[in-house]
Parts: sequence; C-alpha cells; structure tokens
Amino acid sequence: MEKQIFNNLKKYYLHFDQNKYNKLLNCKTDDETFNLFQKLWGKEHGGLYKLGEPFNPPEVLPYKKDNQIIITDTGSKSKKFHKLYIKTLNQLILNNKSTILNLNFCNNYGGKPQVMIAGLLPIFNNFDKSILSYYYDKNIKLHYDVKKIDNKIICISNNNAFSIGTTKKYNLVELNIYYNKYTTSSAEQSIICLLSLSKYIKINLIGDKSAGFTTVNKYIKLNDMYGIEIPIGYMGTKEKIFYNGL
Repeated sequence: MEKQIFNNLKKYYLHFDQNKYNKLLNCKTDDETFNLFQKLWGKEHGGLYKLGEPFNPPEVLPYKKDNQIIITDTGSKSKKFHKLYIKTLNQLILNNKSTILNLNFCNNYGGKPQVMIAGLLPIFNNFDKSILSYYYDKNIKLHYDVKKIDNKIICISNNNAFSIGTTKKYNLVELNIYYNKYTTSSAEQSIICLLSLSKYIKINLIGDKSAGFTTVNKYIKLNDMYGIEIPIGYMGTKEKIFYNGL
C-alpha cells in the first residue's frame, strides 16, 4: 500500500515533497504506513482513511434563525437528504422578503459542493451563471468544478451529475456572508462562488479567517481497507484569483 500511496501523491498531490514522503516506502505494514502518514500529513485537506469506519455526519437541514439563513453541512451520503436540503434552502431564500440576504456559513464543515450550490440556485439564477466553480491544477491550468446545465448541477471533478434545483430567481441587491474558522471545504467553495457575483451586487464578508481547506480533492480507493483523498486543485475564479481561506 505504501508504494500505491506514494505514486498517487506524486501524480496528483499539489504539495508533494518527495523527500518527505519517501519515508512511507520504508514501512512494513499497513498500520505502520497509516500512522506515519497521519504524522506527515498534519492538517492538510484530505488524508488517508480506513474504510468501513462509521461516519455519520448529522443531517441538519438549513434553517432560519433571527434574520439569518443558517447554511448547514452537506456531508451525508443520503440522496433523499440532499434533495430535501436543496428544496429547503431554495425555499428559505425565495421566502426572504428583503433585497438584503444574510447567509451564515459558521461551523459548516462542508460536504458535497454540488448540494450546497444547488441550494443557492435562486441567487445564481438571477445572473445566469452557467459555470459556478473553478479550480486550477498544480500547473495552474483552469478547470471548472461545478457547472449548471439546464439547471442540473454537475460536479466535474468527479463527473457526478446531481440534483435539480429551482429555476426561480431571487431579486438580490446586498448579501451578507458570515463565516468563522470552522467554515471549511465546500462551505468555503460556495462562498467563493457567491463572491463571483460581486460585480453585480454588494457583498459583505463578516467573520474570522476560514479554515483554508480551499482545494478540490480526488478520492482513490487503495484496497479493501484504506482510501486516500488528495488535493488536486486550488479553488479560484476565472480571473485567477486564488483563496487560502477567506
């Protein structure tokens, strides 16, 4: 397994350091490889995982609190939950009576970007945005990650055609986005998508620096026991504006 990990890191990993990860090749067992990898990887986005371990993120739908819409995680694997999430967030936005919208991404650990972005479609529909999210590989070549075709959200990084959101438009003039250090991954990605609308509307960022997990990742199954998630691209805009947190 250690050679498989090393070769995949060398091929895909944005921050690959051969001297650093050469140490993996000296491991004799999978457990030894796993433990050493965890030390070497540190706090990077992604990592090496043991398959089959229970991972049941809470399924909390977006909701309104005071005058803010709370944007919750989308980590669940349940398609039924994803569809309900999108429908709920679409409706919360459309029901907002003001031309000023408050979106709260605090404590949002991410999940599936296409679910979160599909939930925000009433905003994007107003500006006819077909490509919603971009990333750049380690050669700084532009790719698009999440695209809208006939209102169907497609996550290009893993070729995953996904749910259909509303075609309705929300008339937005000003957007307040709340975030904190626990705003990570696809939550950051969704905010970056919203920032692309700053030439049309006023956008205010309110909060501390986000986690900085602003990479697009590739998932690879290594064997029946382990899988690895590798950052393969930097989140950014078509204008080559990159983000390492907000």
